[in-house]
Amino acid sequence: MLPAPTLDNETDRLALLGWPGLPHLPDDPVLDRITRTATRLFAVPVAMVTLVERGRPQCASRHGLDPGDVPGYASFCIRAMQQPAAMVVADAACDARFRDDPLVNGPPYVRFYAGRSVRSREGVVLGTLCLIDHRPRTLDSDGLAALDDLADMVQSHFRDLELASETRAIEASLERSETLLARTAAHAAVGIAVASTDGRWLEMNQRFCDILGHPRTALLGAHVAAFVHPDDREPGLAMARRVLHGDAEALDTELRFVRADGDCSWTQVGASVLRDRRGHPENLVVVVTDINARKSVERDLESLQYALEQRVAERTGELHRTVVRLQAEIAAREAAQRALTEEKERFETTLELASDAFVEVDADDRIVSWNRSAEVIFGWSRDEAIGRSLAETIVPAPMRARHLEAFRSFMAGAPDTGHLVGRRLELSGLRHGVEEFPLELTLGATRVGGRMLANAFLRDISRRKADELALLASAERLRTVTDNAPAMIAYIDRDLRYRFHNRAYADWFGVAPDALLGVRVPDFWGEATYAQLQPVVDRVLAGHRASMEYSLPGRTGPMWFYASLVPDVTEDHTVAGFYLFAQDVTERKQLYERIEHEAMHDPLTALPNRRALMQRLHEAMARARRHARSMAVLFMDLDNFKQMNDTLGHEFGDAVLRHFAGTVRAAVRDTDYVARLAGDEFVIVLEDLDPVRERAGDLGRALLERLAVDQEIQGVAVRLSASIGVAVHEGGDEETPQELLRRADAAMYRAKASGRQQLAF
Repeated sequence: MLPAPTLDNETDRLALLGWPGLPHLPDDPVLDRITRTATRLFAVPVAMVTLVERGRPQCASRHGLDPGDVPGYASFCIRAMQQPAAMVVADAACDARFRDDPLVNGPPYVRFYAGRSVRSREGVVLGTLCLIDHRPRTLDSDGLAALDDLADMVQSHFRDLELASETRAIEASLERSETLLARTAAHAAVGIAVASTDGRWLEMNQRFCDILGHPRTALLGAHVAAFVHPDDREPGLAMARRVLHGDAEALDTELRFVRADGDCSWTQVGASVLRDRRGHPENLVVVVTDINARKSVERDLESLQYALEQRVAERTGELHRTVVRLQAEIAAREAAQRALTEEKERFETTLELASDAFVEVDADDRIVSWNRSAEVIFGWSRDEAIGRSLAETIVPAPMRARHLEAFRSFMAGAPDTGHLVGRRLELSGLRHGVEEFPLELTLGATRVGGRMLANAFLRDISRRKADELALLASAERLRTVTDNAPAMIAYIDRDLRYRFHNRAYADWFGVAPDALLGVRVPDFWGEATYAQLQPVVDRVLAGHRASMEYSLPGRTGPMWFYASLVPDVTEDHTVAGFYLFAQDVTERKQLYERIEHEAMHDPLTALPNRRALMQRLHEAMARARRHARSMAVLFMDLDNFKQMNDTLGHEFGDAVLRHFAGTVRAAVRDTDYVARLAGDEFVIVLEDLDPVRERAGDLGRALLERLAVDQEIQGVAVRLSASIGVAVHEGGDEETPQELLRRADAAMYRAKASGRQQLAF
């Protein structure tokens, strides 16, 4: 008998079906049906399916043969596996390859053997389907075809098993990837969503729903444009079109989304395209970042700049220089904020390209996940970090023992560590084991495949800490600017308590630095002044800008101020308080009042002049018409005044006019209005008389009697007299003040024509 040859690809063959270490093969009902069918179809006592392992056949299925007999057929099966087609041995006793084989010369006296190899999907030979008989025989072409068919069925079954094994491996890998992706999306600090190419939301994480301000049920299946602010829809659609058309792999822009409560949410939106195997756009991946806080800061800075420019900068050249310095400071702060935002936006993307380091650790503190940002932040490549202790990799040496103790408690589910999940914690980290820097950490835990894993998003906050120090320095500079501004600057909270005031309060009111902090506005302004200005304060606390003019007692006397009030609106659209910017307008107020008095009064008699009279007449007649009541005017002219003025001189004439004005003023009620019209003509406006005609006539006649007495003016004895015309205005009349005066003037001339010292209606 010729020795049995050896088989190649032993390792590949065994790896395909995962057989190493198995003591026997399980029963397979599919193969058993094939071997039973083979014995009946070919009328042979034995049919089996063999799989050769390390030169020994293992039986996958057998019919008509005991298990212990299988290894003896190795020489037959291995030779059949090396043949490209079926191997048929008509009489083994006459075949040089097998005539010395113990199975041929002894029980079970094998004479006939027919076997065909079966192969894997990659063409690796796995085993055979073989037929055995105890008497010589042959196979015709139909028999060979039937054997090939049955062998193909066995081969197909093995390939199905191979495909199922690969499928299970792929499914396990996909499950691991999906778990990692879902965990990443769930803990991401940004909103992540997937949209169809026609603009409908397909999937999103909870952070995405929180930023847009809508529940998940409202977003799924809805069109993207339905939630975008109308003014931002076209820029958003243009960005999506560019990405879908392949103009850029990814783009980002700022968009406003309309929340369910009607408010707007400012976001930084990044979009990239997912393509199918043919390169066609399949979906859009959208990443949104909440930038409401940045926008709020920008609006606050703009409001402060506007207020300082408009209300403070116009006073003096020194104030102008102060505002310029303040504007430069605001510009510097805005530039710093923009730099921070640009730095943040460069690193925000999905897990692998996110700005935050993502680290996953097992229960032994060994790193199992380490993304690209972790490589950048900590200076360790992924290959270097995987498998290392997290404490030894990123925790400063003095803190490692405490870290490990806390980590073990957390992984053990200690009650006092549950509050750490999802919270943002600040701590120190090491960059490549050397440089210590501040970190922000968000901690979580998951169980995958029965194994507990801790995961964390870590962010390098070195820049933010530096900016906080810079903002503190900026606040000091801002304090210096406000203290040197020639205006009152203060911040007052919603409870009307001072929370900030500049040095002007000390200069103008003698208030010590910060002495007003916590003091309520009514206590400083005074209850009377606050009651007068309360409507303005209420308007500002309702979220509207306002301005007002008011007076307070200063160190040197009463002071007048013109103030602008700017509401402090928070992110949730509530008013936390307001800013107050007040300029000293005392000098301007006093000058205005003096000019106004001079413009409205006669310098000789100090009585209201013609201009003031016409204004008072207009108001009095309007009141009469509004209340359907009557009023009257007395038009008076001094008798013989021209003769006295020409004979005794203008100085004496002026004295007569002053005496006459004083006599008239003393003879009427406090509510009656006396004015000098021109020369020796005087007018009295009478309101609230009932009946008007009788009471006006009584007043005029009493005045004539009071004048008709001997008097001495500058040493000259005189007896004054006047002619008086009375005109009554009924509430229903539509005449003008000029027409009323003309009627009164005409009545006065009738009185003068009647002999002077007379009164006429």
